[in-house]
Amino acid sequence: MERVQRFVFEHRRSLAALFAGLAVLLGLGSLRESPAGTEVVVAARDLPSGTVLTAADLRTASLPPAAVPAEASTDARRLVGRLVGAPVREREMLTDWRLLDPRDLDAYGEGLVLATVRVAAPDEVAMLRAGDVVDVVAVDPQGEDDAVVVARAASVVAVPPATDHGVPLQVVVGQDEALALATAGVTSRFSVLTTPSTPR
Repeated sequence: MERVQRFVFEHRRSLAALFAGLAVLLGLGSLRESPAGTEVVVAARDLPSGTVLTAADLRTASLPPAAVPAEASTDARRLVGRLVGAPVREREMLTDWRLLDPRDLDAYGEGLVLATVRVAAPDEVAMLRAGDVVDVVAVDPQGEDDAVVVARAASVVAVPPATDHGVPLQVVVGQDEALALATAGVTSRFSVLTTPSTPR
């Protein structure tokens, strides 16, 4: 035992260097055995609901394959022009459930279109989220005519930030309802009522 202790003491620096080298080799070996990362598209900044994506809004990041769902986007070019439904945080992965292509509303049903409803009072939509269902009401600003429900059970797809002209709420409606909304918007202001109706 004394010989072993003496040997270790006399060669302690060499042994320390040897063990350090082994640790490095083992670490490099584990890196080589680790699977390569998967490139996915993430948000380059915080993206509010209703954002129409541009190339500047997107970047790629490498993530472990086990952390990447099958629906994750891997090609930023294919996302340009898509509409953000729910808000997305910076560096958050973008999946199909967070985005909407205004040209493709098949998931909502046939014959539906995307319409913008400018809600005058931001407080009315403060609690709304993508996926909620609302009735859109046209209100006479002069108070001379009764309020009228223009679109029933409209599915909310995006709640953009308020502007000086109200909140440009994005909803999915039938083509006839979209025309009625456009007509009513000329002389009326819009309000919304939440409804328990089944989404489109």
